[in-house]
Amino acid sequence: MKATTIRITRTINAPPEMIFDALTQAAWLRDWFCREARTEPCEGGQFRVGWWSGYDAHGTYTAFAPPRVVGFTWLGKGEPGETQIRIALKPVEGATKLTLTHTGFGTGKKWAGQADGAMREWGKVLDSLRSVLETGIDLRDTRRPRLGIGFETAKDRPGVLLTEIVPGSPAETTGFQKGDMLVSMKGHKVRSQEEFINVFRRFHAGQDVPIAFVREGKRRVVTVELGARPVPDVPDDPAALAKQVRETHDKAMASLRATVLPLTDEQAARAPAEGEWSVKQVLAHLSTSERGFHSWVANVLEGVETQGVEGRLPEQFAAVFASAPTVGALLDRFERDLAETRALIAALTPEHRAYQVRYRRIAELLFGFALHTNGHLRQIEATIRAVQKS
Repeated sequence: MKATTIRITRTINAPPEMIFDALTQAAWLRDWFCREARTEPCEGGQFRVGWWSGYDAHGTYTAFAPPRVVGFTWLGKGEPGETQIRIALKPVEGATKLTLTHTGFGTGKKWAGQADGAMREWGKVLDSLRSVLETGIDLRDTRRPRLGIGFETAKDRPGVLLTEIVPGSPAETTGFQKGDMLVSMKGHKVRSQEEFINVFRRFHAGQDVPIAFVREGKRRVVTVELGARPVPDVPDDPAALAKQVRETHDKAMASLRATVLPLTDEQAARAPAEGEWSVKQVLAHLSTSERGFHSWVANVLEGVETQGVEGRLPEQFAAVFASAPTVGALLDRFERDLAETRALIAALTPEHRAYQVRYRRIAELLFGFALHTNGHLRQIEATIRAVQKS
């Protein structure tokens, strides 16, 4: 019996040069194909790619003729042997025809289903490549699950504390409440914010997942049907995007000032309980997180892999208080940070906009920061009530 060969074609509305880079450059591969990538893009060069699921693969470039042909060997984790892949790009009427040929599948029991599985997976990832290049929408994101929560690492014990429940979300439908602490998903422990993100990305929209959480000291388990993520509308013009987000920023600042300015600095520095943040620490967190967002944007534009935005270290707070020791100064600092965010977004060039998937990723996290700020506003309100009672 002859070894099985699979062949897949896609027509993509993008030039061959851009597609070739997307197939061979590590930064591009992370935008549509995998979680992490290392490449030596030349004939004889090595590559390695990996996913959130724990699957990874490596190989050697056997052909490298930009922007027409790239070929490479492939050996994935748990696969019975090495196979060969060749991708050819041909200009056709203002678009590019991509043809992927995958050969080298063996016969016998250990190879059973390997070719069929490769056919399904390559079909999915090439659809994602086409979507990223044509629309900026990463289909992996649309397939990603949605729970509808705001969260942070719990301060006193392993777990993820829920700080926000989005109305109409699977989390609300299931009955989750602010203050619940998630500790595992389908048997996978989630002891921190980063660990929760890593575990959560293993699942897909529509999947039923048992989630263990702690409420009022009691451990409970519920099964949640994870939702699909909506695709937000993103203005094509960065200046329009900055203008749109300004409305959210102005509203958040008005609420923060109305809530916090009546406090004395002594009241704002008091934590409601050991291990919990004071109002001033929450304001410092908002400022450092916003500045972390600025750095994250720069990393995304350069194609640098990054985990996300943080701003919770005591050393960071101490540095903030050194330059902004009062409540008023902290509010002014955060307002300047928000203004810098808008200026950074408005300054994005047409070249930045051409990388549509990265532009959309920046815009979507920008929208997500509204949820983050609103969640901490409610945290501040609860902190003030606790401090005033003590």
